Amino acid sequence: MSELGDVGGEQDRNSPRLVPRSLSKDQRTAGSSALPAIDSAVIRLVLLGAGSAFIYLVCVILYPLAVHSQAGRPYDLEQLSRDRPWAAIIYVIGLVTLFLMFAAALRLIKRSQISVRWVVLFGVAFGVILIWLYPITATDLFQYVLRGRVRVVHGANPMVVPADQFPFDPLLPFAGEWAGIQSPYGPMWELLAEAVVWTGCRDALSGALAFKGVALVAYLACVGLLAWGTRGDSQALLFFAWNPLVLLEGIGNGHNDMLMLVWVLTAILLWERGRRWGLAVAALCLAVLTKASAAPLAPLLMIAILREQSGWRQRLLTLLGAGGLAVGIVLLAYLPFWPPWDSIAGVLDELSNRYTYTVAAMLRMILREFMPGELARAIPRTVGQVIFAVLYLWAVVQLWSRRMRLAQAGLFVYLVYMLTGTSYRIWYPLWLVPLAALHLEAPTRLRVGLLCFTSELSILMFYLVWRWVLTGVVLPRADWLEMHLLTVPWQFGLPMLAPLWRRQRTKP
Repeated sequence: MSELGDVGGEQDRNSPRLVPRSLSKDQRTAGSSALPAIDSAVIRLVLLGAGSAFIYLVCVILYPLAVHSQAGRPYDLEQLSRDRPWAAIIYVIGLVTLFLMFAAALRLIKRSQISVRWVVLFGVAFGVILIWLYPITATDLFQYVLRGRVRVVHGANPMVVPADQFPFDPLLPFAGEWAGIQSPYGPMWELLAEAVVWTGCRDALSGALAFKGVALVAYLACVGLLAWGTRGDSQALLFFAWNPLVLLEGIGNGHNDMLMLVWVLTAILLWERGRRWGLAVAALCLAVLTKASAAPLAPLLMIAILREQSGWRQRLLTLLGAGGLAVGIVLLAYLPFWPPWDSIAGVLDELSNRYTYTVAAMLRMILREFMPGELARAIPRTVGQVIFAVLYLWAVVQLWSRRMRLAQAGLFVYLVYMLTGTSYRIWYPLWLVPLAALHLEAPTRLRVGLLCFTSELSILMFYLVWRWVLTGVVLPRADWLEMHLLTVPWQFGLPMLAPLWRRQRTKP
């Protein structure tokens, strides 16, 4: 028995005031057994964290940024694994194992009292390791560097002038199919990209490392904000900080959605925790000016703010004040990229012309087999927009009547957007995870966690299954329709149906 155990036993024998005689034998021994149980839970969590860190390290060894960024153009998972298919198999197995260990850690921390320090410590370790991972499922990281070069090296506005206007730029091949479009991001992001390139981080390796550093800092800021918003709830923090999709897409691929989420969380918490509507509006403006994906939250924030005002006169004054503040911030942000109406072309193109891996995209491909292309394109988009508008209004009503909190309404709206929109990228669940962490109910957690899993594993479909299994083996050549029929039901079907099935099973 340890020294601590001896002391506890001595107190039990000689200090009747600490263990009253009225307690049963089981109750008297409960205190002495609690400490070993907590220690055992911590050990299991440490083992899960160490195992996850090992898998992330293996991924870095298989696909190192320092090596592959020197190739002169970007490569994806399948291209880097073509001559060594075993590497892709290890990556996929590692990915599945990461999600299984993530689920085990959630289950463990739900049942045990474990210090949040362990959660944060391993989150930092994961992030530092993934800084060195080559972005095998997205080229965005290199595009950030390239558009910063458009501004700093070539003196042009990347929100108006596409990168292919500078054909001799050494980073142009890294843009791939995106070389001919203007930046789809906001002025706050482009100003940050300009600052990164001004520091000298302007080649593929140094630029990628710099933007991954930005992503890591943003990730840690999100962890800190969630710690504030949940009062240090270790389960909520682990749901975000150990989530493989958050880590691989946020830091491994360096998506700027992570910075957008910093401002989103700041806005929500400034309002929900402090009722500081001016600062909350300013923070959400910065989120939208970083990436337009934050825009659906803006009306929800205003509804939440106006709902709490005393009387319609006060609501009108608050609305005018918030509107004036938002307009002022937007104008200041766009001053270096004036006029703003020319600098939003990339954003509008991203919102209106992309059809990838959504229910609407799948329906469009089916319909174009039977009707003209323009009609097949318009029907799914219009139907999706109508459904989104109706459900958005429903969320507004729920928020106004206090049946939903702001984070809940935001999560619902984002989820509806993913189901009814025309374009989907595998990192979009990033938007849901911190909102689900703020409102951590079991069905919500399960649905968002499953969407993270199916989205991240969808790389197996459109990288490996498409090129290695279907094309030339099962089919002469797999096309986009066949890939959508395979990927979309997997991507959305499991997350949407599994919680319903679980609810039916638990009914008496």
